[in-house]
This record gives sequence, C-alpha cells and structure tokens, in this order.
Amino acid sequence: MHKAGNMSALKDLLRPMFTGLKLLFQKPYTIKYPYEEMPNLPETNYRYDPKASIAYPGYKGRHVLYMDKCTGCSLCDIACSYVSEAITMVYAFEVKLQFDERVYGMIKQGNPTAIEAIDTLAANISDINSEVYQKRGASHPLMCLLIDLKQVTKVENQYQLRFNADTIWEHSSDLLVERYLRGGLGELEGKGWSVELIEDKSPESVMYKIERDGLTFFLSISKSDFKLTNNKKSYFPQVDYGRCVFCGLCVDACPFYALEMSPDVELSALERPGLVYNPISLAPKKISTVQPSINPIDAFYGWFRRKIRWE
Repeated sequence: MHKAGNMSALKDLLRPMFTGLKLLFQKPYTIKYPYEEMPNLPETNYRYDPKASIAYPGYKGRHVLYMDKCTGCSLCDIACSYVSEAITMVYAFEVKLQFDERVYGMIKQGNPTAIEAIDTLAANISDINSEVYQKRGASHPLMCLLIDLKQVTKVENQYQLRFNADTIWEHSSDLLVERYLRGGLGELEGKGWSVELIEDKSPESVMYKIERDGLTFFLSISKSDFKLTNNKKSYFPQVDYGRCVFCGLCVDACPFYALEMSPDVELSALERPGLVYNPISLAPKKISTVQPSINPIDAFYGWFRRKIRWE
C-alpha cells in the first residue's frame, strides 16, 4: 500500500515535467510581442469603396487620413459617435502676438513692461511644452517662449511673434483660449493690463487687445489654411486611440476615399495624451512606437522560438 502511494506521488511529480518538456519543442501558438514580429500580418489597408459598396480586406490598425481627399463632412465623426466617440473634428490653429514697430523696438531694448506681457503668456502655456505633447500623436505642441527675436516676423506694418512651434489642433478657437491661454490673460489683468476681446469669429478665430502704459499687443488665434480645394475649412478628423475599438465603421462612412486603416498596430503610449493622433499624425506613413530594449536572454529566446516556429 505504501509502495503504491509512492508510485502515484512520483507520477504526479513527473507528469507536469514531461508535459512541459514535450511542449518546449512544439511550435508555440503565441508570439512574444513585441520581441517577435507578428506573422502573417496583412500589408494592405482596410478600405471601403462606397460607389461599389465593397470592403477590401486588410488589417484594422492605425487610421490613414488622406488630407487632400478629406472634405470635412464629419460623417466619420457621426458614425463613431454611436460606437466609441473616438473621432472628433478639429481645426488647425496658430497663436500669434502682434505689435507695431515702436513696441518691437522696446522689446529689443529690453523694456521690462513690454517683455512682461510676453513672459506672462509664455509662462502660462509652458506646461504644454512637456515631452508628452511633443511626441508623435501630440495635439498641442506649444513651445515655452524665450525672448528670441529670430521668432519675430514682419507682415506689412505689423510684427508677429508666433507662439506655437507646430500646428495646434483644437475643436474651436474659443476652446483653445479657455484651455491654454485663459490663465495667462487673467494674470495679465491682475498685473494691471487691459485685456479686451475685440474680434470673435469662433470657432475659426478670435483676437484680444492687450494694453498698458501706452503699449498695445494683439493676441490672435486664427485658423490655418492648408489651401486644399476639397476642404477650404481645413476641418479634419482626429482619433483618440484610448477610445477607438477599431471597428472600421468610420472608414465605411467616408464617401470620398479619404480614410483607411493600416497594419500599423504599435500604438502604445506612456501618457494618455500620446494616444490622441491629430490629422498630421494620421498621414499615410508607418508610425510605430519604439520597442523596449532586448537583453541577451530575451534575444536568444526570441531567436529560438522563431526557429521552432518557422523551420
């Protein structure tokens, strides 16, 4: 009886070891992503032909936006609103501070009052200068300004200091002000500056007049013009991959062949804003996140698994 019990215990001990050794030399069913590439991944995009009512097979990964074909009709946004609300329509904006030649001369001379206005606005938007917003997919790459006269350009009789290092994508001009400029304008008012809204053409543009001690600045938030004949509004879709379920209904809804879905699936981000892809980020090119470093053990293990899988 005691001997039979020992044999049973030995079998229970060896059985999982035997099973593990047997599976070690079998082709694995899974891949060790991202150390191993995904096999049999389609190279074609998922796309839909609205005229023929035919969907062409392809992998439903990152969206591809052809801006020259997009008309800003918002049908992709409408289709997504019933699923995940991942797509929203945005404008391209530029933020500029305008002033005349006299004020420009005072800035060059280091007049503290003139520089105060620029410093106050720049300091209140400097948090947008974080790495999160500067990485691929960022929507608001504003730069923290220094008094650099190389950034000043002359247009007719006015001098302009551009605040954004790249195009700023937002749903409307007044929302951009509330999210990123309201703090700076409020601080200027607290320092004795007069801040007056003199032009409100939201959602496309707004302008503020900022005055103190005979100095006048004009803060303008205006819509960029990409000069596209199909989309004179410069109104494009933006995708939040923190919400997207990759259903492809937005592609099916586009009647102008402007939207597809690509095999690009490496869309991870360390910060939530990094999952928001603006229209420029959705340009037709492969964009992938940087793979983590591979130590020698992982490299050998990945090589060994590939040998088992494919040979």
